[in-house]
Amino acid sequence: MNEIANLNPALGAVNKMTTKEVADVLGVDVKTIQRAVESLDMNVERSGSSHTMLFSEAEVTAIKLEIENHSKVNALTPKTNLEKQLIIQQAMQIQAEMIAELQNKVSKLEPAANFAYQLCSSKDTIEIGECAKVLNKNIGRNRLFEFLRTNNVLQSNNIPYQKYIDAGYFRVIESKYVTPNGETKISLKTVVFQKGVAYINKLLSKAVENA
Repeated sequence: MNEIANLNPALGAVNKMTTKEVADVLGVDVKTIQRAVESLDMNVERSGSSHTMLFSEAEVTAIKLEIENHSKVNALTPKTNLEKQLIIQQAMQIQAEMIAELQNKVSKLEPAANFAYQLCSSKDTIEIGECAKVLNKNIGRNRLFEFLRTNNVLQSNNIPYQKYIDAGYFRVIESKYVTPNGETKISLKTVVFQKGVAYINKLLSKAVENA
């Protein structure tokens, strides 16, 4: 015998329970039973001139489950203004935490985004001094030259080794100038391609990690 049958031994395969009997067994009022029947759109047997509803064991079980489910929904529904305000405050707190988390992620990504923007918005090539500013690694022009020489990227005269020129990192620009005594000379200047800026940035980051 199942739970409903145990609650009322009179309920069996043949005998059926009235609305009042079901209400008594389930510990609710008659209107609650009627609402459950309407909610389930249940076509129940009726008896006598008063059309009293009669319920089988399976129907009583369905009504019991409907009442329990309805009670759970009601328990989750705020009933007072205070409960509603608390729910709103909790939602706002969760939203604020989500916004703070997103802002934290954005702040972490911002330096990389700024670097990418400066790199992409620069000319085809930039001078070493401009490269130091774009990288924003707290390193100036002279220290960057020294760093690149130490890492065997530039020669002692600040001209890149050929393999770094071939890799598309640097370009050497020749320019002529005339000395006060009228002598024509050629000067060499190292400039950096966007690809080279990214490479230098990688070298500096690796140096910081290994420090």
